[in-house]
Amino acid sequence: MYKDPSIEELFGFSDSNEYESTEENNSSDELEVFDHKVSPSSFNGNEPIDISSITFPSISGLILYENLLTHEQQNELINGIIEANYFDNPESNQAMCFGTLPSFLLNAVEIISHTPGLFPDGIQNRKPLFDQSIINLYKPGEGITSHVDLPRFEDGIVVISLLSSCVMQFKPLSDISDIEQDGDNTNYYNKFKDIQNTGETIPVILRPGSVLALSGSSRYNWTHGIEENEIDEVGDEKIVRNIRVSVTLRKMKQDQLLLNKDDSNSFSFEVKKRGH
Repeated sequence: MYKDPSIEELFGFSDSNEYESTEENNSSDELEVFDHKVSPSSFNGNEPIDISSITFPSISGLILYENLLTHEQQNELINGIIEANYFDNPESNQAMCFGTLPSFLLNAVEIISHTPGLFPDGIQNRKPLFDQSIINLYKPGEGITSHVDLPRFEDGIVVISLLSSCVMQFKPLSDISDIEQDGDNTNYYNKFKDIQNTGETIPVILRPGSVLALSGSSRYNWTHGIEENEIDEVGDEKIVRNIRVSVTLRKMKQDQLLLNKDDSNSFSFEVKKRGH
């Protein structure tokens, strides 16, 4: 019988890195599902696979591909994270990489770059597509405060989900005009707690292997966050959370690269405890 791995088994005391993803149904009421065939070069010549994309009519620019990454491709990401030793320290649950992305992420980026309809052409065709990643480790019950990603990043953000399912909540902003980044990232995120959102909340189920893309209105005009729950409920579905890893991919604005005296050929990373 399959048993969910512990944090120690994944990042500390075991050499076994295998895991299984579960098949579930997305029960959100407000979505549209489209079927596509995708055959990026990184699928090593295999026949095109069927994937489904989900859009949300009230959230322009939000699109979810539930089964974009295969079990083997998810394993590749998890094994790369384990080998990078980002979470050897039990107090660390976030790793940020800037510049040239780690090699274990490049296959996933290649797949994303060949996925039709994920982003508008102006974003999809930029080079590089991403030059910054955040890898978050979530224990059961942990979440992240609702927020809009920092303005130092370009439009076009993706979130890859691994190991366990959860629900991400989207809420429309009533006003973002007064929120500016002042150099203090924690202060920037905390400002969203003071904004009055409307009563509309749209849940999005993130399952292992799914890729969520945000551009346009979904990137700038909606907050996204994960509540601190051990069990998520959407309609009649209950999702029991286990250890979850997410990989967020973004691109720095050019003026921020110059400000940081950085360039696309450099690489740096920071491992820390998530602050929000």
